[in-house]
Amino acid sequence: MDYITKPTSRATLRRFSKIVRAIFGCESDDEPFPVLQALEKLPDVIEDASFEIVDDNDLPANVFAQCYPKPEGGFVIQIKETVYDGACYNDNYAFLCFICHEICHVLLFWIGFTPVSTRAFGDTEIEPFRSVEWQAKALTGEVMIPYEASKGMTSKAIVEKYHVTKKSADYRVKQDKKKR
Repeated sequence: MDYITKPTSRATLRRFSKIVRAIFGCESDDEPFPVLQALEKLPDVIEDASFEIVDDNDLPANVFAQCYPKPEGGFVIQIKETVYDGACYNDNYAFLCFICHEICHVLLFWIGFTPVSTRAFGDTEIEPFRSVEWQAKALTGEVMIPYEASKGMTSKAIVEKYHVTKKSADYRVKQDKKKR
């Protein structure tokens, strides 16, 4: 499900990603984003944010993690146990990306990119720059694969260096090709 929020650009999200990486201890754009450490540190950065590891059956089959507002304010990230375990113990890069995506939702809400309009339904398309989901996906990509540091890299090199999926790395390489 997607919602409309105030518009932003990839360039703005790219600048914000540098702040996010610094807040969570990335001293260099040459290292992978510490997703699990960021998850642990999130409540220290955003007082009303928390996370919980839930039984796989507590979320729909096609939902690996989700973020939702708490009634008293703030946000909770719920992560399926197999996703968390896969990220912790198996270096499952897709699971790391899912968790980072939810962290990015919290961060975007925190700086004011909260839903401002009705949700999108099946036949309604939201322009990407106004989409809560697109913004979280774009910020996740920028946080996990720093743009300037990854320019000209191959997909394989991006996967190895930044611990992301091949699909994410392929998308990043495609961005370079569009710029030419």
